[in-house]
Amino acid sequence: MADDPSDFRFVSYNEMLRHAQIYQENDDNFDAITIDRQRDQIIIGAKNTIIRLSIDNFHLLEKFKWESSTNEINLCRSQIQSFNQCENYIRVLALRSHDQLLLTCGTNSYRPICMWRRPDSLSTIISNENLISGDGKSPYNSYFPSTYELIDSGELYSATSNEPVFGVNDPLIQRSFSQGKQLRTQQHDSNWLRNPYFIQILNIGSYVYTFFREVALEHLSCGTTVYSRVARVCKYDDGTMKFSDTFRTFSKLRLLCSKKIHNDISSFDYNELQSIFFDRTSNLIYGAFNLPKSGLSGSAICIYKVDELQRVFTSPYLTQKSNESYWLPSTLKQESEKCEPNQSNENRISSGPVLRSGVLHSSYDALILDNIRIEHLLIDHINDITILFVITYNSLTLRKYLLINNQLCLIEHIQLKPINIPENQWKINKAEFISQTNEIIMTTTISVLKLSVARCHRFNTSNLCLSAMDPYCTWDNNQQRCILYTKSSSTFSSSRSLLTCPMLNTTIDGGWTSWSSWFICEQITGEKCQCRTRTCTQPTPQFNGRLCQGSNVEITRCEVHGGWSSWSEWSICPKTCGKSFRSRTRTCTNPEPKNNGRLCIGTEREEELCPEIICSDQSLRLSSWTDWDTCSKTCGGGIQKRRRTCLINEDKCSECLEEIRLCNELPCPIQQVTVWSDWTPTINPINDGLIIEKRTRFQCTIGSSSGQQLPDIKSDTVMYRVCNNQGGIDCQETDSLDNLNFDDWTPWSDWSDCYPACDISGSVETRRRTCLGKRCLGNNIEKRECLTCMSLKSSNWSCWTDWSECSLCTSTRLRSIKYRTRTCLTNFCQGETREERLCSTCPLLLKTFPLIDSINDNRFTLIHMILVCLISFLFGCLLMFCIIIICRYRRHRRHLCHSHYRHRQTSNTFLHTDDRDYFQASTSNSSSSPHTAQDSDTFTTLSNTNNHTNKFRSFDSSSSSTTNGGTGVSGGVSAFLKEIPSRKLNMYINPRDMPPLPPAATLKRTSLMSSMKTNLDADDL
Repeated sequence: MADDPSDFRFVSYNEMLRHAQIYQENDDNFDAITIDRQRDQIIIGAKNTIIRLSIDNFHLLEKFKWESSTNEINLCRSQIQSFNQCENYIRVLALRSHDQLLLTCGTNSYRPICMWRRPDSLSTIISNENLISGDGKSPYNSYFPSTYELIDSGELYSATSNEPVFGVNDPLIQRSFSQGKQLRTQQHDSNWLRNPYFIQILNIGSYVYTFFREVALEHLSCGTTVYSRVARVCKYDDGTMKFSDTFRTFSKLRLLCSKKIHNDISSFDYNELQSIFFDRTSNLIYGAFNLPKSGLSGSAICIYKVDELQRVFTSPYLTQKSNESYWLPSTLKQESEKCEPNQSNENRISSGPVLRSGVLHSSYDALILDNIRIEHLLIDHINDITILFVITYNSLTLRKYLLINNQLCLIEHIQLKPINIPENQWKINKAEFISQTNEIIMTTTISVLKLSVARCHRFNTSNLCLSAMDPYCTWDNNQQRCILYTKSSSTFSSSRSLLTCPMLNTTIDGGWTSWSSWFICEQITGEKCQCRTRTCTQPTPQFNGRLCQGSNVEITRCEVHGGWSSWSEWSICPKTCGKSFRSRTRTCTNPEPKNNGRLCIGTEREEELCPEIICSDQSLRLSSWTDWDTCSKTCGGGIQKRRRTCLINEDKCSECLEEIRLCNELPCPIQQVTVWSDWTPTINPINDGLIIEKRTRFQCTIGSSSGQQLPDIKSDTVMYRVCNNQGGIDCQETDSLDNLNFDDWTPWSDWSDCYPACDISGSVETRRRTCLGKRCLGNNIEKRECLTCMSLKSSNWSCWTDWSECSLCTSTRLRSIKYRTRTCLTNFCQGETREERLCSTCPLLLKTFPLIDSINDNRFTLIHMILVCLISFLFGCLLMFCIIIICRYRRHRRHLCHSHYRHRQTSNTFLHTDDRDYFQASTSNSSSSPHTAQDSDTFTTLSNTNNHTNKFRSFDSSSSSTTNGGTGVSGGVSAFLKEIPSRKLNMYINPRDMPPLPPAATLKRTSLMSSMKTNLDADDL
């Protein structure tokens, strides 16, 4: 149906708003809905917000902000590019029946989280269940389709997706808050779930059913395509194995909705399931299906019986060898499945095939809707009549259909989308039906909408009320108007026993709607009245419909302010001598005040002196009156006096000698002086390098008060102006920051090269931006001096790198330093390529020299220098002393050994060794060993022509002296032996202290820990 205003079934957006209730503030992305009938409230989830609305008047009861922490937002923005997803989108709101606690879950910047709250105080968190992971309960991304169902046992069944790992999504169906194990579908197994789009979860009997669509390969000739599915798990499922978290009873089957064509020989399939509604009164499941978006536009509604659904789930399993293989019957033995509480482990079956061979067909003929795409489907019943509410996706309208003889009749077509908002920025996310109040709740991207199921006031005549065939409307003869039908009414059954499609050719005259409620209105003259209005429905011109007759506004009980009547005539003065008065009166009857109108202001009676008649016997006692004095005020009511005196015996005059009267009673003219304050800076909400200033206008009014001119100063106007960053230049003035009217800039360009050149002083670099409209605030060009460029070219160096981290303290490093480097850009540079800076002194050095802790790079005084020099001098002296002692000792030992060796070479006494015990030594030029004599304690066998077997070596002092001719050991060894008190001397000689010997013909190595021991017999020397 086209949006034809002449068709009485069409309801425009503006007409819908007059009788709908909308919540729309600064929040957006409204999604999850929970109807809390116990507290007469609706709980709505949005971005970073949870709100509570009254069902009756749709007033805001509570608004709770639930935002992600700063760390979570920064971490999210560092990992993903979609910054708008780094928020907390509330996607799960569910009431637990046994304790009436509210489960709230949000995306929490890609880290889903859940909390239990009180439904009457959203800020109150249940302490013993404070923070709960939202994985598997809430989607990590607000765009991902998900659904959930909190059953009476307190278990949450959810169908959503976990955060992708290594770029692969993890869709799952999960059971949470169970007394047993938390179970889910098999992870990363496309036979279980393959790119699913979850629709709805239904709790029916002992099973939980999940409706979704997925990509599958069921016919090789067609390839992969989208199929609708329904999956089932048992509520008492305890998993496949003891330590497994996978469902044991999970299985799925295909859901088919098709239209028979060519005499029922072939069919046209509607594969993409979009919405599910379960009617528990009739035990029927209504499913809305769409054609693919890439093809024709069309939808179908199919109806399934629950008994048939349970029967198909007993069909055999299918299996496939791979993801690209055709589904074939499974060879596994089919076991009977039981779903009962406290089942024994004997009935437990392992995880195997999950796809059933059976297909669930529609129990009735499909209801076809051409040229539309269904987004949401809601069902209601009045007696035996079924009403379908279809929310379309492409036109964003609500269509109400009657189901008559398995045919759909359109009875109302309501426009839901605001006219000034593009279609891609407005979407209906969720829709719920409240059967108790006959209302529909819808959440959109920008608002929450509550809409009645009928607009009976539009039908102003009984003929039109009956012709509309709206089951929610009935004609009331007593009130003579079309009213909303209630299920307790008995009128409906008699007047609507036979419903048909609407009679569109009925002549419709313009008719008045019901009067609105009385409200306060203000007339042009300023008086307030009670008003009410009514609207004339449009007639149908094609059937000569007549316009409405009468007024659309009714006004009553207007305020009537009181007004004075005219003054009466002055009363007659008495004709007696002496002083007398006369008076006049007026009444507040012109008009008389009514309906809270103001009373008259002023006096009802005025008096004044009558002309005095002086008696004859007293005419000479009083003088004549003087002239009136000057009035005390020029305006605003002053006074003036006149006087007279007593001529005879002044003290005995009883007459009044002074009179006072009012003068200049006209009000003084009001003098006003207007003064503007100076421009002062204020807070800048734009943050674009602009300056926002404000000034205030003061009005100084000088009026009359108590006879004095007192100033009255008031501020009546505040003006703002927005200037560029130079201040006071190129400014725009406005009376409100919300009314600023200036265009946006493009982003700044990159900085240009230095001009005229980098090596020239005063060179600048620039960047520019362009105004996207006719008028922008700020500069379109920025300049800065090329300081970095000049420093680089003048020194031929690159820029210094950032300082490195401080080095760690070790046993050899007593200070922690950091450094930075630079590179020479030419062949000639002056300066260092590396700079170091002290971080801190290491703790080991501080313990050894505590005074060093007081030395730092900034305060190294002369005392510190003297102290360091003194410590260095003492340490050097100690080191030199140790070196001298060691050197003298080693030189003495070498001299003694060398003398002994020369004596042994020239002596006729030979060294005798055993075959197993050789006297060994090695030389530095030996090629048979990697060690030298100075590095090892090994022995080297000395060759000798005389092979003696004596164990000890004997020295004859006389023969030695004679044989060696004074060149042997006569000097060194003899002097040494003289001091030996014993006749025998066992002396250990370290080979490291012996001079090198020429290598023997053969060498034999012994243990490194062996030693050489020589027994010297003093009697043989």
